[in-house]
Order: sequence, then C-alpha cells, then structure tokens
Amino acid sequence: MQLLNLVVIVSALALPGTTATQEPENDRLISEFPNFVAWFQFHGGTIDDRVVIGREPGTSIRGMISTSPIPAETILMHTPGSIVLSSPDGNFCDNVAQSVRELKLGTESKWHPYFEFDDSSGNHIPTQWDRSGRAIMELQNIPPTGDTHRDIDWYKENCLGEGEEMSDLNWRAFMMALTRASDIGLVPMYDLMNHQNGLINTYLKRKDGGLSVVALTDIPANTPIYNTYARSGGQSSVDVFNTYGFVEGYPQLWRWSDEQLHQVLQENPDHGYHRFVLSSSDGNNDRGDHVEPNSHHHEVLVISPTLAALSPSTYLVKPLGNHQQSLEEWQTKIKNHHANLRVSHANEFRDHVKTALSDLPTTIEEDEVLIPDEKRRLEKARKKGREDTNKANAIQAIEFRLAFKKALRLAMEVAENDIFFVDTEEL
Repeated sequence: MQLLNLVVIVSALALPGTTATQEPENDRLISEFPNFVAWFQFHGGTIDDRVVIGREPGTSIRGMISTSPIPAETILMHTPGSIVLSSPDGNFCDNVAQSVRELKLGTESKWHPYFEFDDSSGNHIPTQWDRSGRAIMELQNIPPTGDTHRDIDWYKENCLGEGEEMSDLNWRAFMMALTRASDIGLVPMYDLMNHQNGLINTYLKRKDGGLSVVALTDIPANTPIYNTYARSGGQSSVDVFNTYGFVEGYPQLWRWSDEQLHQVLQENPDHGYHRFVLSSSDGNNDRGDHVEPNSHHHEVLVISPTLAALSPSTYLVKPLGNHQQSLEEWQTKIKNHHANLRVSHANEFRDHVKTALSDLPTTIEEDEVLIPDEKRRLEKARKKGREDTNKANAIQAIEFRLAFKKALRLAMEVAENDIFFVDTEEL
C-alpha cells in the first residue's frame, strides 16, 4: 500500500523561524549578535536584555536563550512595522522581489545588517536536494516524496517571468522567505527563534504592522526561547520536515494519505466524521467540539515513544504550539478521545498501517543500523576534505523515514492494544 503525501499549494507561508543547526564554537552569529541588536534598536526595535543568542543547554544547537529568569507576560522583543521587510501587496512573490531589490542595494539598504546576519544559505532542506539524487530514493515513497520541490517549483511558475532564470539573488531571497518569513514578511529578531511545539513558551501580538513576542510562561534562566512553525495542528511533521529539513521533537503530528483513502474522500469528503461514536449533531452530546476531525486523512499524534492518539480531533491537537501540556494531561485527553473512536475505524487504521510498513523495503531495525554506518562514512570523507552533499542528504532522508516508521508502528500498537471500548453500532 503506497503512502501518498498531501498536495499543498503554497498560498501562505508556514510560521517563521530558523532551522536549528549545529555550528562550530566560533559561530559568528553568536559573536555578532550585539551588533545586530544595536541595528535593531536603532530602527525602533526592542529586545529584553535577558535574551541572547547562544547554545541550547547540552547541545551545539544555536538559538535564543534566557540569561536570567523572565516572568510570564514579559514582552521579549518587538519588531516595528518599519523594519518588517515586505511588499505593499504582501504576497509571496512580491515579498521575494522586494528582498531582491534590497539585496541589490548592498550596503545602501536599510536591511543590509539584517542580510549580513542571515544564514539561510546554510539551511539543509529537501527543496535543495538533487531531484534525481539518492536522498529522494531513500524516502522510499514515504511523504514528502513527490512534494520535496513543490515550493521552488511553485515560485518559478508563479513568480518568475517567462523565460527568466533563477539568479543567485532570487535563490537567496526565496530561501529567506521560505525558511524565515511570517505571513507579514521578514520580521527581524523574531525569526531567530527555534521551533518546539512541546516546549513552546512564547505567544505573539501584532500591532501597527509590527510583531511582539511575549513570554507565555515564566522562563527560567538558561532556557531556550521557542516559537513554533505549526500551531493548532495546521502543519504536520511531514510539512515541517519538507520546509525546514528537520524532524521536530515531541509532540509530532504525522499526516498522510493512501490510494484507497484518496478514493473514499473523492466520494465522500466528510468521511472523517465517521470515525467517532458520537457526532456533533447528537442532541445530548456535550462533547461536540471533540469530534471535529483535525484532518480527513490519516493522522497520528505522537506525544512520546509510547503515547499516541489515532485520528486526533481538532480539540486534541489545539494545544500544539499554543501552550505546554503535561504528559498526564495528554494521557487523560487521549484516553477520552479513544473512548469515542469506533472499533471499526481503529481496526481499519491498524490494517492500513500494518500493510504500509510491510510494503517498505527496509525495517525500523535495519534503518537504525544503517544510519550510524552512513554517518561514519560521511565523517571519514570529511576528514579527507571531501564534502559529500548527496550522502548528507541521504542520511537526512533516512533519519526522517525512520521517525515516520516509528510513528506508524506506534499507531499500530495503539490500535491493537489501547482501544478498550465498545462500538454500539457493532453490537
């Protein structure tokens, strides 16, 4: 059974941020951060002096860090509309074109220090992969197979003039817009935060064309300050990987389709509502908001290596990117969610996942052995001065497919072992 990715036309960008990357200790973006802050403040921006760029504790990941405790509701930073880089129309094509114009101005551009602080060119995302390279093959037809280059293809088709080639400036501006921009454009300072749904500790306020980042909770000293690219279950872990090139930490929301489900949805777009014992139309149902499917496609919400929810509702995924929730709170909500899931749907879901896993050319255990072997070969080549981009991309794809397979296996186990309810329509 082949898994199909959902086709999403880029009509709006994902929420902004930068992909967490590993850099050497002499990272210029850390050492030059005070100069960037000076430019930001000169143009009316504000940033709490307890917020800096540094290494997330225990890692080599660069991100925004608190240097001392910060109380909830503190305005961590504010980017005024005067330095939000966008076009008057605010659409993706025009925003990229506006960035190209400013890049051409070089040091004469107001945003030159911002461009100098940008590291989008160092991103490592599927849209940069060789279309006929090994990385695409290593996805094993798992999503986002077929969609890895959708963003760049959409840009070329809709934004470039007929016969116009992609210049280096076009590419740089496109990458900045894809990996850093919000729906209002490029937002300096705000776009330096890393993504973490489960540890989200900020929320956003808009004012006069600008954007403020506010502490959602009390933030202890030496704590990463997190934004999210995927609030309320709008973006899946597949989408996050396809745009930003990394597998997000828990919670993970995996979404996919297959040929059979695609056909069913063609015939009945409301098929997803049939998953539940109760429905929002039941007169005595006080849980109507719990039975709105987050997606009519296959979904599994993975909270930990052992806790997952099949076919989550919009209610269940609403906390994603909006607030932190304890494992106990998740367990209670998932138990209630599964109590309203039909046995027939759980069995159908289990059978689909079992078939999908068995059809893949490698197992989870084989991938777990393969990844360290591939990394050793890559490191050996690097020590000899050879940078093998194709191999690095292939490892990235294998790590992603492994995470997806683990989510599928957990979903199968949950369907087999954790659904202890009676479907009244089957009695």
